[in-house]
Amino acid sequence: MSLRLLQGMTGACNSASASTGLTMLLRILICLLLLLSTAPSAPVWAVEDPAATSGSVTGLPLPRFVSLKAGTANLRAGPGRKYPVRWVYQRQHLPVQVIGEHDNWREIRDPWGDEGWLHSSLLSGRRTAMVKADLVAVRDGSADAAAVLMYLERRVIVTVESCQDGWCRINVDGRAGWLPVAGLFGAQ
Repeated sequence: MSLRLLQGMTGACNSASASTGLTMLLRILICLLLLLSTAPSAPVWAVEDPAATSGSVTGLPLPRFVSLKAGTANLRAGPGRKYPVRWVYQRQHLPVQVIGEHDNWREIRDPWGDEGWLHSSLLSGRRTAMVKADLVAVRDGSADAAAVLMYLERRVIVTVESCQDGWCRINVDGRAGWLPVAGLFGAQ
């Protein structure tokens, strides 16, 4: 905005003091509107309606779980390369939750609750999940009474084969078993 325009606007506001009540109020409102309309605005991008059940770009359900395809992925503050990098993920197959879409960018939430934007080419539809507790028993059936096959530590990433009745059939390094959904991020 030029200095001359600003001086003109402030001059119009100053001359309002010589007017009567209603005219003065009208001039003040006009001055405020002019000042507000010339203020710089924050970057704007289309984000999903929080109540949306499907993405505006892909038509796929929101929210949904996907995983990182790449071994290294930059989480950005906005949907584009011009936005600063907030995190660099260095874990292939890390499960993330897609919560929004904009062009080729997906707004995601990671297992620790951080949110940001990843390019869609960095994501895979492969269903993975991450163990949330310190030690979780992998069982040979979908019941607490089923035999324990092995124990998994916190942050181990597993492949999700299927989920039903609060249990997920998982695979880790070629060994399959069942884990409760509540003990996993990415299987809800």
